[in-house]
Amino acid sequence: MSSSDLDAIFTVDQHLRYLSVNGSGLAAVGLSRATLEGKTLLEVFPTETTNVALPSFREALAGRSSTIDVPFAGRVFSQHLTPIRDPSGKVVAAMGAVEDVTRARAASRLRSESEERFRHAFFHAPIGMALVELDGRLRHANAALAKLMQYSENELHELLLQELTHPDDLDANRDHMDRLLGGEMDSLTLEQRYVTRPGSTVWAQLSATLVRGPDGAPRHFIAQIQDITGRRDNEASVREMVAMLSHDLRAPISVVTGFAEILLDSWESLREDERRKFLLKTLAAAHSAQSLLENTLTMSALDGTGLTPSQASVRVSDVVDEVLQGLALSSSIALRTSGDSTALVDRVHLVQIVTNLVTNALKYGAEPFVVEIRTETDSVIVEVADAGLGVPPEFQPHLFDRFTRSETSRSSRERGSGLGLHIARRLLLLNGGDIRYTPRPGGGAAFSFNLTRAEPQLLQDRRKSPD
Repeated sequence: MSSSDLDAIFTVDQHLRYLSVNGSGLAAVGLSRATLEGKTLLEVFPTETTNVALPSFREALAGRSSTIDVPFAGRVFSQHLTPIRDPSGKVVAAMGAVEDVTRARAASRLRSESEERFRHAFFHAPIGMALVELDGRLRHANAALAKLMQYSENELHELLLQELTHPDDLDANRDHMDRLLGGEMDSLTLEQRYVTRPGSTVWAQLSATLVRGPDGAPRHFIAQIQDITGRRDNEASVREMVAMLSHDLRAPISVVTGFAEILLDSWESLREDERRKFLLKTLAAAHSAQSLLENTLTMSALDGTGLTPSQASVRVSDVVDEVLQGLALSSSIALRTSGDSTALVDRVHLVQIVTNLVTNALKYGAEPFVVEIRTETDSVIVEVADAGLGVPPEFQPHLFDRFTRSETSRSSRERGSGLGLHIARRLLLLNGGDIRYTPRPGGGAAFSFNLTRAEPQLLQDRRKSPD
């Protein structure tokens, strides 16, 4: 039998005895024609090899060809066996060809492991991942992308990425993809909008890479789509806050500096009542600036989830009275209370809630102003009411949104940040309460909020008990 490019060629009889052996690879594994010819498979090779190879030999001698990988001498050999038949068609022997595939199998295993790692990273990634065809079809999409877009993974496979992209961002998206295909760049990162199945808009950072084949031809895109809606909202909130502060702080600061200059320049020539009037106006403007700053800082803490209420038993009527005494009021406010008003609430939060509601009434309402505190079975209710124009019906659904002001408030002589009611509600929700607006039958606005009532007897027992 002539030499072959394969590592070995052999024939065996029905008893698994090697009839002939030839090949360039025998010596490399310590074999030769002399060690094989005339010997059986079981006599020559170790058990780990024969256990794998034997079934294939049996198959060939039964008339069926087969190919398997067989381990030997620390290597892997691909063994192909085929039956040898006599003129009558009877199987009389088998012929085998063996090739060392150790390196190929190792490379294949590494590729397989790499592909498995990629599949795991792809499908279990915490951000949206997609393998996108050149026409935009989503060949594969992971669970994170399906969750973001609110489709099932199977539904996404029937869509084009363009169908998920916001219409206003389509042109820019196509332009970037064309540049990738044209070889102007290997990857891209951009922020754009996508439309979810229910129709809502989400902002995402798209990172896309073009995968090319061995011949350099484009094959598909790998896209990462990370939800940045929250970050964009926070950035927008910061921009709005900075714009609001730069605009709305000027008015009270101008009042403070203006009246301070008047008082310094004309103190001796001013009457006592004039000095007092100017000082009250200065104080009111200072309170306005202070309230604006406190609301801004509170809003920043709320957005950063940095506020945790420290609830304790607080007599609500005392806090309301303290707030009214501390404000520089040019209008009188009636305070009515009934029953024990002790509630479980963060006292600092309650001060800000009451301050925001009272100053809101003073800015946009009209006399008479009334703060009423009443006690119910499980709650303490506080209502701040005025007799002004009230809130236009079309604006009522937006009362507690941030940075929102009705046309009435915009045209008012007093300017607000559009944060007071929004902050009041968020602080109340943190403390287990809530707030609502009710138009007054005779005209005006009424804002009422509820807090959980504290049991007086239980509180007394706690105070008496030792630490």
